[in-house]
Amino acid sequence: MTLPRVSCILATRNRQLFLRQAIKYFLRQTYANKELIIVDDSLTSAAALVPSDAAITYIKLDSSMSLGRKLNLAIGKASGQILQKLDDDDYYHPDFLQTTVTALLGGNPGCAIVGLDCFLVLISATGELKFSGHGWCAGGTLCFCKQLWERTPFRDVPRAVDWWFLRDHPSARINICSPELYILVRHHAGHVWTTLKGLDVTEYFSRRPAYHKGLADCLSWEDQAFYRELGAMRGDFPLNAPASRERAGWVVG
Repeated sequence: MTLPRVSCILATRNRQLFLRQAIKYFLRQTYANKELIIVDDSLTSAAALVPSDAAITYIKLDSSMSLGRKLNLAIGKASGQILQKLDDDDYYHPDFLQTTVTALLGGNPGCAIVGLDCFLVLISATGELKFSGHGWCAGGTLCFCKQLWERTPFRDVPRAVDWWFLRDHPSARINICSPELYILVRHHAGHVWTTLKGLDVTEYFSRRPAYHKGLADCLSWEDQAFYRELGAMRGDFPLNAPASRERAGWVVG
């Protein structure tokens, strides 16, 4: 059976370090019939980071554009009838796309939106891995059909695009409870999502319970190294800090 084409859409700005990692996560996805559309309004082009791959389209804008408009532009270039929103600075398990697409096709694809009910949160400053709790429809995990988007595209707004999109489509939700598929990364390179329930978002998730596994149990050594270096470059979690399950779970074993 031929798998339907899935178009992953990714908007980015001035985060080339994360973009390189995001492309790796896309290429590792076990779902085969996929493409990635990147829309970038950074001050400088990131074209050199994009591999020569027919499945990846890189669009460099000459001027800044709202996040909502960038996502709509990406979808306008998409060849697939299934759309998967990806965030440029978060972690996606290799089975992420296979799981969300399977869930969408198993429901009512024309009317439903798939999203993770729970996920993990990495606090870059400490290396802590937190559990989000249940009841979410995580914005960085939304999967839906193009025909749903055509009824009401993303709003032309700079932030909260996921919240508005879900509000504009009060349709059936397909919630996936598999937290290790997606890790929301809170770092010091800037976020568009800044407040939650009266708190800074990073502070809110810092108060959530620790996940029962360490990061070493959830990520490859290569990916662990990326996040360790990220923390060190930001002056947060130092490269030579003693790693332990109490501190972070960075070390395998």
